[in-house]
Amino acid sequence: MERTAGARPPAQTPLTRRGFLGLSAAGIMLGAAGGWGPWPGGSVGAAAADDETAGTLRFAVLTDTHANEDEAERMANLRRIFDAIQAEDPAFVLHCGDITDYGSDGSFAAYRDLIPAALWGRLRHVPGNHEIRWDTSARRRFRHWFGPTSYGFDAGDVHFLALDPTQLLQEPGLFGDGLAAIEEELRAAGDRPSVLFLHYPLGGANYYVNDTDALLRTLAPFPVRAIFAGHRHLNEIDRFNGLTQVTTNAARPGPFYLRVTEGRGQTGRTLLVEHVTLGATDAAAPTVETLTEIPLDAPSAPTAPIHIAPRPGTTGIALTAVATGAAVAVDARLHPQAVFGARDESAWTPLTARGRSWHGTVDRAGAAPGRHRVQVRAVDGAGARREEWAEVELPGPTRARPAWELVIGGQIQGALAARGATVVACSTSGRVTAVDAGGRGRPRPRWTADTGPIHRGAAFTPDGRLVLVPSADGLLLALDAHTGRTVWTSRFPKPVLTTPLVAADDGGATRVLVSAEDTLRCLDRDGTTLWEAPVPVRTAGRAACDGERVFVGAGDGRGYAYDLRTGAVLWSVLTTDRPDRYRQLIYGPWDDWVEVLSTGAVVFSTVVDAIAVDPRTGAVIWRTPGSYIFAPALPLPDGGLLLTSEWGVVAIVDETTGAVRWTAPAVPRAVNAGPVIDSRTGTAWLVSVGGLLAEIRPADRSVVVDRQLFTANTFSTPVLAADRLVVGAQDGVLRAYSL
Repeated sequence: MERTAGARPPAQTPLTRRGFLGLSAAGIMLGAAGGWGPWPGGSVGAAAADDETAGTLRFAVLTDTHANEDEAERMANLRRIFDAIQAEDPAFVLHCGDITDYGSDGSFAAYRDLIPAALWGRLRHVPGNHEIRWDTSARRRFRHWFGPTSYGFDAGDVHFLALDPTQLLQEPGLFGDGLAAIEEELRAAGDRPSVLFLHYPLGGANYYVNDTDALLRTLAPFPVRAIFAGHRHLNEIDRFNGLTQVTTNAARPGPFYLRVTEGRGQTGRTLLVEHVTLGATDAAAPTVETLTEIPLDAPSAPTAPIHIAPRPGTTGIALTAVATGAAVAVDARLHPQAVFGARDESAWTPLTARGRSWHGTVDRAGAAPGRHRVQVRAVDGAGARREEWAEVELPGPTRARPAWELVIGGQIQGALAARGATVVACSTSGRVTAVDAGGRGRPRPRWTADTGPIHRGAAFTPDGRLVLVPSADGLLLALDAHTGRTVWTSRFPKPVLTTPLVAADDGGATRVLVSAEDTLRCLDRDGTTLWEAPVPVRTAGRAACDGERVFVGAGDGRGYAYDLRTGAVLWSVLTTDRPDRYRQLIYGPWDDWVEVLSTGAVVFSTVVDAIAVDPRTGAVIWRTPGSYIFAPALPLPDGGLLLTSEWGVVAIVDETTGAVRWTAPAVPRAVNAGPVIDSRTGTAWLVSVGGLLAEIRPADRSVVVDRQLFTANTFSTPVLAADRLVVGAQDGVLRAYSL
């Protein structure tokens, strides 16, 4: 995590390799090689106002500006906001993310043009999901315009931390390996009170970040007094675990921002937070509403931990919780692991006090056997809370039985690759690991290799001798499948964030097809580039090939066919009728795992429907409604196509007509992790984003939920190897289950 001292005007500070910035000299140079310049005005040091030395700290906060150069009225509104903030002359301005609608250079440039020159150097940004969700070069692009995504600075004897739990190509947040850097930063800040700002609000009913529990445990020993957040487009004040969280209104729909001023209260220094609404015209006076006052020198919520003793049973979880004596109520619930990047306000179970301990039973109805979290919250007389979590294993019969676990590190983000009993897992840490899935006990890796961060899956060549690995460092690496040694490397100017496709042309020669954002490359088995072709805007899915043509979903809302021999574009098909660039991207097939069916038809999927087209002309053959873009389709032996929607609903459709033969809910959500078929039984296994395993039985058209595998999220399609189901998750652990 980068730290700078306050100065005005701030001097540019070199980037460092600390914490969870995720930067490296190689990464920065790759960005420059791709045409990126040095990030303008990029110092992260806080500008110190002249009166800060006298103990008066003044700054502004805004969020969710959603700048979009195609919407003039919105841009005019934002210009008014920045002009008003400039007139107040704050020491600095915190922006809590969703700066633009989709993080394009055009929208960043339009946003930059809104800001008065004297204010630009005082803005401190963090990314929101709209900066990171749809962009394969998201963090490079963000750093070019704004500097690091996570950093710390000091102002007015207060330590400020910009946090970035956003995930490349995903909607919700995760702190993951960054927790160690946060702890390091807070330890270095010493006794100074700290203020955090990030995009997602935390705690309470907010389940936007799956490891919020781990973050709160990290913060617990330190004097963290406040969080400023956005994302929800409303004002909300919440006090929990010793801090005050201010979730603030989006600037997008109206001229809003927060004014924050240091003052004095009964417990010492405070931050007065006011919500400013500009008048209907520049001549009209603004409306100012006091939202809250945040104590800096004392906690604003209970800080004593809750000690939780869960005793799981077949119908419920008996709990004993020991909370601070100030608690007037203690509630408990199962953590809603199925909630994905959203809120959950379902009921809690009140516990009964017996002296200092609280007792009760949480109903486990509807909860599958396996690994869960139980949540406990204690509330004091002022309504402030303490929140704690504890893991628990719920008993019950399951088909899948744990066989082994292996810690890989980082997050296992992409699909696993398998050949025979060998499984290859890739991690955002850059670690590639090959294991024998059939061993007893914890397996020893057959080999490991270290590359740049990996967000998509690897692929074997047909002869099984090479493993092709895509790296966010702009590399496609061919590793020896037996030793992990690098055989050849193909370099790209942008991150390689698509799973490679290994196909054969109509003469039987091996062809490797992979995209790096807006470039599709075709290579031979030895890594020689045969041709390159542009992909409009970007692609993050996997290509498909029928031996003559290559099919790719693009960010302009179209599916494309390229000639496999030359890379020439043969045709394109528009998959969405959305009118502007932002919506053409997010409603199009940009992240689709394209599929060639046994009928020869090509299926492109979007968040609206699956579309089968003629491979020669692109003419639409059929459409089936459903958000099928994020889970790979699975052809079945009987001519059916198993589709999985992002909402966890499975459907078997006829490959020829698209007619739905059968559909049923299977899991709560499924994103990037598709089903895998068991050839022994004809059934398919599907793992939800939240780690819930379901068995899909096409023969009798039924779904059976089996077990909760883990409390992490997963975006990784599992594999069946050595009669075991092998699953990767965001906790960096590779797990095998005997079926």
